[in-house]
Amino acid sequence: MKRIAAILISSILLVSSFAAQTPQKSEPPIAPEDIIRITSSLVQTDVVIVDKDEHVIPDIKLSEIKVTDNGKRQDVKFLEFVAPNAAPRLEGNLSIAGQAVESDAARNLSSGELRRVFAFVVDDLTIPFEDLPNVRKLLTDFVDNQMGEGDLVAIVRVFGGGGLLQQFTSDKQLLRRAISLITPQLSAYSAFDNLTSEERIRQQLINMSSGYVPDSGRSVDSIMAANSNIDGSNEATTRGFRVLSTLVTATEITNAMKSLPGRKSLVLVSGGLPLAETTQGQVMTGGGVQRGIREPAAPINITETRSYIAGVSYVLRQLTDRASRAGVVINTMDIRGMQANRGVSKFTDPGNEARSGLMGDIEGGGSSFGRTPNMAQFDNLAMDTLTAHQGLEALALATGGVSVMNTNNFKEGLDRILARSSYYMLAYTPTESFDSKFHRIEVKVTRPGARVYARQGYVATADTPARATETREAAIVRAAMSPLAKREVDLAARLQFRFLPDTRAQIDINLLVNANQLTFKPGANNTYETDFDVVGFILNNLGKTQGGFSQTIHTTLSEKDHQRALTTGISYTAHAELPAGTYQLRAVVRDGASGKIGSVSQFVEVTDLTKKRLTASSLFLYAINVQPDSKPEPMNALRQLPRAQDLRYAAIIYNPKLSDGKTQLRSQTIISRDGKIVYQEAEAPITSTVQDSQVMKVGQLGLQKAQPGHYMLTLVVTDLNADKQSRTIIRNVDFMLTP
Repeated sequence: MKRIAAILISSILLVSSFAAQTPQKSEPPIAPEDIIRITSSLVQTDVVIVDKDEHVIPDIKLSEIKVTDNGKRQDVKFLEFVAPNAAPRLEGNLSIAGQAVESDAARNLSSGELRRVFAFVVDDLTIPFEDLPNVRKLLTDFVDNQMGEGDLVAIVRVFGGGGLLQQFTSDKQLLRRAISLITPQLSAYSAFDNLTSEERIRQQLINMSSGYVPDSGRSVDSIMAANSNIDGSNEATTRGFRVLSTLVTATEITNAMKSLPGRKSLVLVSGGLPLAETTQGQVMTGGGVQRGIREPAAPINITETRSYIAGVSYVLRQLTDRASRAGVVINTMDIRGMQANRGVSKFTDPGNEARSGLMGDIEGGGSSFGRTPNMAQFDNLAMDTLTAHQGLEALALATGGVSVMNTNNFKEGLDRILARSSYYMLAYTPTESFDSKFHRIEVKVTRPGARVYARQGYVATADTPARATETREAAIVRAAMSPLAKREVDLAARLQFRFLPDTRAQIDINLLVNANQLTFKPGANNTYETDFDVVGFILNNLGKTQGGFSQTIHTTLSEKDHQRALTTGISYTAHAELPAGTYQLRAVVRDGASGKIGSVSQFVEVTDLTKKRLTASSLFLYAINVQPDSKPEPMNALRQLPRAQDLRYAAIIYNPKLSDGKTQLRSQTIISRDGKIVYQEAEAPITSTVQDSQVMKVGQLGLQKAQPGHYMLTLVVTDLNADKQSRTIIRNVDFMLTP
């Protein structure tokens, strides 16, 4: 366990995760998961072909494709149209008390179930405070209404994020939590969240006033910090670091997506990505004769503008090449929407502090009427200029993506990006040997009206072959780190928690292994023997291990127990105690004989009881016979209920508010299937006695007349004594009703 944990701790972060690449092959046929492959004998890439209305054309023939590599015509040997089905989730369509009804059980996609991959990179170094609500609204609408079954999504911040919430997942609960945390953050490189202190503004005004308008009588109180909108990014070096931070983050996410199959989409939500920089300085010149006065005017300052190209072209080229090799298309969106370029200087710009032409002759001149012209109106001092858009457009163009600029309809822009999920995969054998230089690819289609979105090229070096073998520990860690579940051995997980008196939570970890996929060998006396490893990591919100377990299990089963195991599986139970916070279990089972692996991940949030807010434990399910004095059987990892048995459920409610020593707790139980309510009991008071700020809620349902299938049990608890914002909690759990 220590050895495996050490490997995981050093590698668990998103930017350094995931599996090695697919081994080289010299010729097609091409596996669907090998979306991009670059070897000396094969170049494979993806393109999107649309009509004049930007609708994807699904029936392009191989004979209509023309490809050139470094200007030389290539013989395209393979063409395939890939159209992932993105049907919406059924369970997510039902909302109760303002919350989507979704199971708290593990949601884990395998490679064969994966349809679309999206990584949203939020460039919070350049997005103004006032535009962050647009970011949250855009991402929330995507998760709730556009995210489909089989989608894998990550939400990553350039600066303000980190840890557990920045991972690829199909868990909407996890994604909604990540979205809710997109709030203003302070950084030395931020463009909009570093307002200078009032004292510093006053001192700067004093210094500048005394330098070029002596004895003007101008009050430094004419500009107050509370009324200013000073951009803390006036130094070009700071802007350069900001651009590099964004590109490096996008590069690391691109690398992390390489092992995922199919075409992947990275959406950079930004406030501008300047490739050129502009600086303003002050040049003091001698003045002429003042108007109406035969005396020399005081020296005046003139704004001087100097521009240069930012040194990010190398990083941009590397990102383009890595995106080509990883099958990632980069889309960009300026979340600031429609903005106008200012043609005059701000009152806080050097040389324009508190200037006014009113009563200028009486003051002694040196002032102009109104604000001075902005000699660098196309600069990027406030990240609102042409060069910031050019960087975003260049990044999208280089990888065949969509650039959404100059629009306030962000949903329509995201719809354009999502429409590119259907694509063509083509491959050719390059006519020239690799020279480690950038090779430009040009793809044309002979069909009239067709338009092609393709990658600009690649660096002509072959991908490094993957290792032929890996150690047992490495295989387990790789499976635990991957966002895709391994299904060589089916593994189910369920976490149940209750709180302890010291506010820590006791976590029951229930795993169920499909025994049919384990290797059993005949033993003595008609027995069956098998060996398998069970390893689990509990990660905290920083992505570091908070605990775990590791055990090699050797079991000998009688013939009867062996048959039972093949029917119901082999269960494994572990326990942990965790303080308040967010956690994720990543568990792996490995068959000792065959090396086959199964993996599963499960998210859990432990509430801080010291805040005295209403909360509840997990829902605990039991199967119980209808006969009197029957003993309930816990439904842990295997949540299957025969129709002949009743369903009993229980939950512990914490921190109810008391009024005159009594609670005002009410509960309602709802059963739903495929997003539709099939049973809903009337809301009723909870009459259980309060002990140590805890109340037990127990109920029992008979489902003998219901049809077999997948159901969701929802418990809604309301505390009428609590504040309106925190008086309702919901717990969901799914189960299978069998004949």
